[in-house]
Amino acid sequence: MYAGRFDPRKGIETLVRAVAKSEVKRHKNLKLMIVGGYTPGEKDGIEKERIASIVEELGIEDITIFTGKVRHQELAYYYAAADVCVVPSHYEPFGLDEIEAMASRTPVIASKVGGLKFSVADNKTGLLVAPQDEADFAQAIDSILSNPEWREQLGKNARKRVESKFSWDGVAIQLDKEYFSRLNNLYSEKAILVNGE
Repeated sequence: MYAGRFDPRKGIETLVRAVAKSEVKRHKNLKLMIVGGYTPGEKDGIEKERIASIVEELGIEDITIFTGKVRHQELAYYYAAADVCVVPSHYEPFGLDEIEAMASRTPVIASKVGGLKFSVADNKTGLLVAPQDEADFAQAIDSILSNPEWREQLGKNARKRVESKFSWDGVAIQLDKEYFSRLNNLYSEKAILVNGE
């Protein structure tokens, strides 16, 4: 599953080409779900048409579903139904898609760029791979789909990571620790200065 807007920087083409590779296509009942709205004739609509033409060129239209826009309240159902969520962005300062997927106990395969390197714990909540590398993405997708037990463990770890790092309580605890750590460092520096004089 991919969820997000249609934009070349989002790397949807990389995902589509990865899914078309034999090691991914061999999986029984494989479906590629591309979730996201677009406006025909606009920039995002033009990108959606470009992606659809690549899907057709690769001969995977029978396994590809373009859902169109999905209401945010319903998005969790899509994440929960997916075996893996793929975030193939060329660059991503900090995305929410991977957090929402992990909250739904769905492992994430993401480009090893920007904030994704922090959100996704490699080999614990999913996999980080080279951006724009369809072979790396194909291998990552295949490895997770081939091992249901590992996939389930990644999903459990993903949920725990979201609760500890990205929930309101998790963020508050982290801020609290950071605040007191900096405060202690500040007092330690002042004590050294006072003692030094």
